[in-house]
Amino acid sequence: METAIFDPVEAYDTRLKAQHLAKTEAFFEKLVQQSKVDIEQNRKTVREYHTCKENVGKLTTKRNWLRFFRVLACITVILIPLVILKLTPMIRALKKEIEEADQKAEALLNEAYRQMQPLNHLFTDRDALGLIEETMPLVTFATCFSAEQEKDMKVNYDFTVQDDKEQCAIDLLAGHYNENPFLFEKKRVHTMGVETYHGYKTIYWTERYRDSKGNWHTRTQSQTLHATVTKPKPYYHTQVVLSYCAQGGPELSFTRDATHLDRKSEKEIQRYVKKGERKLQKRNEEAVEENDDFTSMSNSEFEVLFDALDRTDEVQFRTLFTPLAQTNMVDLLLSKTGYGDDFHFLKEKRTNRIITQHSQGRDLLLLPEAYSAYSFDVIKSNFLCKNEEFFKAVYFDFAPLLAIPLYQERPVHSLKPIADLSQTYSLKQFETLASAVDSGYAVHPDTKTEAIYKSKFVRCKDGVDETSITAYSYDIAKRLEIVPMLGGDGRMHSVPVEWDDYLPLKAENHFFVTQSEKAKNPIASRNGLSIFQ
Repeated sequence: METAIFDPVEAYDTRLKAQHLAKTEAFFEKLVQQSKVDIEQNRKTVREYHTCKENVGKLTTKRNWLRFFRVLACITVILIPLVILKLTPMIRALKKEIEEADQKAEALLNEAYRQMQPLNHLFTDRDALGLIEETMPLVTFATCFSAEQEKDMKVNYDFTVQDDKEQCAIDLLAGHYNENPFLFEKKRVHTMGVETYHGYKTIYWTERYRDSKGNWHTRTQSQTLHATVTKPKPYYHTQVVLSYCAQGGPELSFTRDATHLDRKSEKEIQRYVKKGERKLQKRNEEAVEENDDFTSMSNSEFEVLFDALDRTDEVQFRTLFTPLAQTNMVDLLLSKTGYGDDFHFLKEKRTNRIITQHSQGRDLLLLPEAYSAYSFDVIKSNFLCKNEEFFKAVYFDFAPLLAIPLYQERPVHSLKPIADLSQTYSLKQFETLASAVDSGYAVHPDTKTEAIYKSKFVRCKDGVDETSITAYSYDIAKRLEIVPMLGGDGRMHSVPVEWDDYLPLKAENHFFVTQSEKAKNPIASRNGLSIFQ
């Protein structure tokens, strides 16, 4: 069976999308049969529930109108007896009827959930991953990001095991593509920016003026003075990154940024390429003058659209980007099948990082809660649609890599062997679990912001890893700054501006990490692992 993908856009459009949908439908039907739920009985219950909720809505509207007429009647004193004798009893009766209908609706909803409970309980967080593995047999997902895989990526593929204090992992999804290791990582990133704070002070003064007849008068004037101060402030955001390790181009590094070329018309693309060709010519001339080895490729459309002109090795760049790879990449950049040109591509020797805009903000796993509902038809729609969206997002994260045939080859195992490790789980896996615990366990007690967690391995005993987690965060102290400002009265005034002073905090705590079934009094769990103290 053919498993290699020679044209990622066409393969998805003509083959993989349909195959994945078929496998998803078959898997769902298998779960339905296993659950033995009564579909038609559930549909009947759901119809009754919706009818009951509609009735509640109609009764509520009728009651609101009667309340409105009662208020109008009370305004006219002569109609007060009508209000007392007619409208009030009707409103009370409707209130009781609404309460009874609400209770019936709630009972029907609970019954519908009970009917679907056997199916809802069969969903797991590995279902979506298993369907991708069936559709793309070269892909295998790991249950966790192990210390062994982390060490392999570091030793053999130039992977940075631990980022600086500005970011930490909050979720991970590791695996291999034809034995090439990869890691999806959802990070929390800390940056320092500024915040502008505002202060106001209203001043009054009396002034004399002469009217049109020459007479003198006095009047009171006012002015609101507005002062600002700008101070440092930490900001946090999340980022989803796919790191893919491959032996191709071991000394080559380059970057390229998303430009959303797919949004341009054909004529706009042509003009864009023509303009880029002039830029390429200038770059070639500069390379000759500076004795640089840069030489643009004959396929100027690829060169302009991919725009990786900061590459460090021309020979290895050409080894990766064969004519087929160039064609695949151009098709991907201009395609409207997936997400088009929405990806940043950063190659750092043997580690490739893909950052797609369509994956920012998404969860790395589809959890059972994404499917669960009280209605069979809603559950089915959730399962099929969400898995379709998930597969598309993951596939087009990989697509820039699949466009390069060399990256699909199995690695040559003349790599440095990884010695047996006492450590079971990776440093990044420790960070994700620390991020999942209640903040009171891991951060400084004065913390008033989010935190960045960094981990160290301490020891392993009986299959339990001990880790030291250092949390970096901030306290916030209120400060007052007095800003002198010139008022309309010609005098200087002191305008108070209150601002937040972010004071760095650091806390270190020890935790234990193991499989959830082995954990003692876990304080958080994620992807089958638990953390405890």
